[in-house]
Amino acid sequence: MVDLSTLERCLATVGTGFRLVRLYPPTHPAVQEAMRHVETHLPGVAALGTIEWKVGATGMHWHGQHLLPRNTQLSEFASLLFARGVRGIQLQPGVTTEHLLALFGVATGTTPPDDAALGHVTVLTNRRPNAGRPSTAQLYPTLSDRLAPTTEAPKWQRGRAPDARRSTMVFRADALPPDVECRRLVASLLTADSPEGLRGAAERLQGLIPEVLALRDIALVAEILTGLDRALPRIEDAETVERLGAVGQALAEPALIERLVSRLGEARIPPTERGFLVGAVGALADLSMGPTLRAYLAAPAELREPYRAAIRVAADRAVEPLESALADPDEKVVAAAAHFIGLTGSPEAIPLLASLLRHGADTVREAALYAMAEIGGKEIARPAVAALRDPSAPVRAAATRVIGVGGDPTATQVLVRRLEHEEDEGVLAGILTAVGRLGAPEALNVLAKYAEPGGFLKRRTPHLRAAAIEGVGHIQTTEARALLELYSHDKEPTVRRAAEAALQ
Repeated sequence: MVDLSTLERCLATVGTGFRLVRLYPPTHPAVQEAMRHVETHLPGVAALGTIEWKVGATGMHWHGQHLLPRNTQLSEFASLLFARGVRGIQLQPGVTTEHLLALFGVATGTTPPDDAALGHVTVLTNRRPNAGRPSTAQLYPTLSDRLAPTTEAPKWQRGRAPDARRSTMVFRADALPPDVECRRLVASLLTADSPEGLRGAAERLQGLIPEVLALRDIALVAEILTGLDRALPRIEDAETVERLGAVGQALAEPALIERLVSRLGEARIPPTERGFLVGAVGALADLSMGPTLRAYLAAPAELREPYRAAIRVAADRAVEPLESALADPDEKVVAAAAHFIGLTGSPEAIPLLASLLRHGADTVREAALYAMAEIGGKEIARPAVAALRDPSAPVRAAATRVIGVGGDPTATQVLVRRLEHEEDEGVLAGILTAVGRLGAPEALNVLAKYAEPGGFLKRRTPHLRAAAIEGVGHIQTTEARALLELYSHDKEPTVRRAAEAALQ
């Protein structure tokens, strides 16, 4: 028995999405938010199996029951479908919001009822093709039409007009849907050992790409691109590599890349699909960095992590396309590009980031330093030492982090001398933490001095003392642990918590 409550909740969100699609383009934030609400109900509908309901002039009906009769948005959607000859809709498991957007196009007349973009949505109509013009099925052939050969008409039927009710196609049991076949071929590329098997899988995959593009399934495109990126390093045959390169090139259209990046930034995406999107955007680093930068800057802070994950997947491949963004006149774009370059983890990018320390914008210099800290290595300490005298306090604080991550103990003396001249407490705390990270022989004495409360005329703040305690926690000696034990009973809660955390 079908759970009507699950179906009705999904149809309610579909009605809302249809109303917004008629007012705004699909890329509008209101439409995207509405389709995200639809997407949350699709797994529940998919669990019910294949669902079919009738379309009437006033609404949707299932087994004689009017679904959501008071929902004016759904009633308007149904009436438009009914006016275009639609009498039933069948939803199969695997329906996505892209398929539903195509169904909205059927209601508005922009999409044929049997368009491949409908995917797992089947539209049932009562209209037959006119004898004087080709039918919709002839103008928009389905996958079965293209794969299955037609049988020759018997002698008694030759010379007569074909009967629209009689099918001339042969059922092919071995013809899989293109999405299923592509997934199998990608899996074989990742597991096959013989060059013949890899070459055959690549050839069949290349032939299916037009069908994949017709489906407009962005999740399938991302899965194929991610699989190709993983399969190419294990393939040595030049012909196979060339065929897979042609597949990737066909899927790297600018419009598809924009959709991949846009989908990556959406809030509610299944984890498996998000993983494929991250891999696909990373694999197309040469072409996707521009859209990714723009989308990253436009996204709220809580939705930016998938873009960072894509840059980590791209690694060295993203450095060259990001380098051109460093000349952008907008300092926000330059800062984001520097941040992305740090996420690549490429040591070759350190001179590029060091050159940004002379940039006029504080945000760019700060981003460049944090990017260098992300890459790591002793070679990052030298350019960061000069930044300790930067006029911006956040830039100086970032420089202390870079020096601490660099791990060069000889930089401790520079940090200790800077303690006497630095006035910003945040930068002082960063210097103390960096001194502890470097672990030079004189580090414990310096940190023990700043961990003390101080005299009556020059009393140290709990924040500064806690930073010194945190630095002590990086020193693995008996004396350092005894000092932490002592301050774990300090009367200042901030200092006490810092000592207890360091002891763990």
